[in-house]
Amino acid sequence: MRVDGLQHSTAIDEAYDYVIVGSGAAGASAARVLADTGASIAVVEEGPAVPRTHFPDKVWPAFHNMLRNMGGLIARGRAFIPIIQGSCLGGSTVINSAIMWRVPDDVFDVWRDEFGLQAALPPDALHRQWDRVERELNVHPVFEEALGHNVSMRRAAERLNLSAAPTRRGDRGCQGSARCLTGCPHGAKQSMHLTYLPYAEERGATLFTHAKVERVFFDLGRASGVSGRFQSPGQKGRNFILRARKAVIVAASAIQTPGLLHKSGVRSKHLGKHFQAHPGSPLMAVFDDGGNLWKGATQGFDADEYRADRFKLETISLPPELAFVRMPGTGRAWMHSMAEMANIRVWGVQLRAFAEGEVRNGLFGPDVRFDPNARDMRNLRKALRVTAEMFFAGGAREVILSIHGMPERIRSVDELDVFDRAPDNPAAYSWILSHLFGTARMSVNRSKGVVDEHFAVHGSPNLYVVDSSIFPTNLGVNPQQAIMGIAMHAAENIARRHEH
Repeated sequence: MRVDGLQHSTAIDEAYDYVIVGSGAAGASAARVLADTGASIAVVEEGPAVPRTHFPDKVWPAFHNMLRNMGGLIARGRAFIPIIQGSCLGGSTVINSAIMWRVPDDVFDVWRDEFGLQAALPPDALHRQWDRVERELNVHPVFEEALGHNVSMRRAAERLNLSAAPTRRGDRGCQGSARCLTGCPHGAKQSMHLTYLPYAEERGATLFTHAKVERVFFDLGRASGVSGRFQSPGQKGRNFILRARKAVIVAASAIQTPGLLHKSGVRSKHLGKHFQAHPGSPLMAVFDDGGNLWKGATQGFDADEYRADRFKLETISLPPELAFVRMPGTGRAWMHSMAEMANIRVWGVQLRAFAEGEVRNGLFGPDVRFDPNARDMRNLRKALRVTAEMFFAGGAREVILSIHGMPERIRSVDELDVFDRAPDNPAAYSWILSHLFGTARMSVNRSKGVVDEHFAVHGSPNLYVVDSSIFPTNLGVNPQQAIMGIAMHAAENIARRHEH
């Protein structure tokens, strides 16, 4: 059953066994597990349900309809860094590239040794969940016919003897149309609105859309439901109350979760702190191999050779209008770049940043502060140099830098030392912030975290958090599969705690 708050003209006061706030990778995965227990479930999503037939073929309508703040959410620091986050049924899984990685072993080691999470997050149990995700979402390396221009990274890696491979993604029949960001028009990407949410709905779950949860409320100190308001543009929407007989499960993301918990009376010195992410910065290059920037899987190839240096490289396919705004230069130089657009490639650096930021409640929504530190900037400069070297090894004629104060283009490996003179100031670079962690981090010790080893908020019985805000650190790899497996493991534990 679905309830669209935009169409709902009366207030609601209903009761369920579990109320799940958020419908993305975490919330949908928890719903998928709990649906098998026979419990009654409400999944509450602030954004709209957008059917595949309504996915736009242009970037702006997609940003307007499916992204938080229409793509205008910003992390503030020395640079203003855009944050791309879905706000629709299925969350960011609707607009991401469905890239799948498990939690790396070196991250598990930190979580065990520094946060005491060996019992809360046992690797064997999580690998069983990730096995299930891979089966159910058909996770596999991008097929050759969908790679398109992404093969240029394979060529480069082979020539430089670097570790790189086709990206592992959850899809069924990817056409390589480079439209992941605007919603897959073919229904190939295994987003939550096509997979786990319908699974839960078929087993009785109610999916609420256009429904903004404003707070969790408590009865005798125990979380007993959520209250909020249906979203109705131009007018004040109706109130809703969803009571939880067993538990409230928050899966609203590392940006939204801490604000909701704070508004609900949760107090912890760690709430909203320790915000970590994977800041990314692109390089572009001009090839003469007849490829096309907007033909090929959105992210089809990646190189993990430099994990010890805390960065990963990945190919990116972009719609033309999004590539245009990332292109440096003005006037004739910019027009020249536009004329070359079909031959341009974009590869991205994904940093496993050391920096920690903060998420606070601002006047108009979340106030996100994040600033790459000196170690991050050193790693970025090395990563961009490696990327440029790989571009040339892959057959690039020129590399386009997009760094303020630097040459717009370099034309051979003899010019790579330009990166050694690149600025230390993050404001000189083009950025995007993705993969968000840490703002309600888990620890067995209340003095070190917000959430305990049972996924419950310390001191708040029946209130659980299962999204990546509980991750004590970032991962250095794309987190969707990690989030899903941990949320499924959490849901199984929550169900056992509330069997009676």
